[in-house]
Amino acid sequence: MTLDEEKKYNHMMWCVKGRLVPEGWSTEDMVRMYDDYFKRVWGNHEFCYHETGFEEAWKKKLEKLDSTED
Repeated sequence: MTLDEEKKYNHMMWCVKGRLVPEGWSTEDMVRMYDDYFKRVWGNHEFCYHETGFEEAWKKKLEKLDSTED
């Protein structure tokens, strides 16, 4: 899975649940969640209001991943 794909899945989870994808989820889990949530938010004009804080949370997750790879 590419980093862009992982960000897409995390963005969807954030906008629907207000958190990032939990550690340990498989790619299949993320795809299934994304597909289910996509149906849920289709046509929801308020979806964009739930993006607040995502970029900061994503940066922290990337920093955490970078620090564990050292």
